[in-house]
Amino acid sequence: MSRILATAAFAAAVSTSGAAYADWPEKPIKVVVPFNAGGTSDQVTRAFQAAIEENDILEQPMTVVNVGGHFSIGARQVMEAEADGYTFLTLHIALMGGEGGGIFDFGYRDYEPVATTGQFCVLPMVRKDSGIESVEELLAKAAEEPDTLLFGANLGAINHMGGIMLQNLVEGAKFRFVQIGGGTENFTALTGDQTDATVLSAAEVANFTRMPDGSENPEAQIKPLAYTGPERVDHLPDVPTMKELGYDMDYCIESWWFAPKGTPQEAIEGMANALEEATQTERIAKFYDSKMFDPIFRKGEELQASLDETWERIEPIAQQAAQK
Repeated sequence: MSRILATAAFAAAVSTSGAAYADWPEKPIKVVVPFNAGGTSDQVTRAFQAAIEENDILEQPMTVVNVGGHFSIGARQVMEAEADGYTFLTLHIALMGGEGGGIFDFGYRDYEPVATTGQFCVLPMVRKDSGIESVEELLAKAAEEPDTLLFGANLGAINHMGGIMLQNLVEGAKFRFVQIGGGTENFTALTGDQTDATVLSAAEVANFTRMPDGSENPEAQIKPLAYTGPERVDHLPDVPTMKELGYDMDYCIESWWFAPKGTPQEAIEGMANALEEATQTERIAKFYDSKMFDPIFRKGEELQASLDETWERIEPIAQQAAQK
């Protein structure tokens, strides 16, 4: 089943009503993306912003604010913001990576969880002219010449933990992790010959390597080596999964929405319901399909349980990342 059909099937089972939002919202809503524009979190947030506004799901506008630099800056801004129901954060497993690795002193438990909107997986990347043609060659070089391959990362974030998982697959393999930033910055550093490898999300790969009509961009300078999801994706049919290649690495990330601790339940439920309703729209269905997202949605107790389970799984990787 295609992701569009899967999303449609999901949407048929969901029923939300604008009346359930009561008096919220009474003023514009701000959503902080703690990365520069162009990365996965930014794309997700802006897709939902557009879907909500186009379909009049909320009575007030939603403004997206990009906060560059290390993602902890924007995340802390939201954590410390007034809990009035009008400031939200979109982030992912990097929040747990930063806490588990000791990069900052707060984590997912310092926010009110709002919703999960989709899941994406990542791909190890090199430049096309690197001479590296496979995951096997990349890891062999990392083992033969440890600590020499520059691996672009946002320390504590998705690409950093993905690199740790990757090097753990071969004994003795070791990358030299360098602080670069999010997906857009790592793409620029990789193509600019400032780094040798990184991991990018499938959405970022599509954004950086595909033409507007979905065809491959012949000018693209990056080469995806494998996909960390459970099966190949239609938009990258020639890219094998890590499991196909014999590696035990499954690394898929959920997009989370949070609010400051103490945010009124009315606002949390209102935003969660708005996001859930937005998943029923054609815009989000097409976005999930084009960006290779799995159309999952979570809120309430299901979301909290998922966050706790993810923390148990990712904390050891984050602690290892902190030692690199």
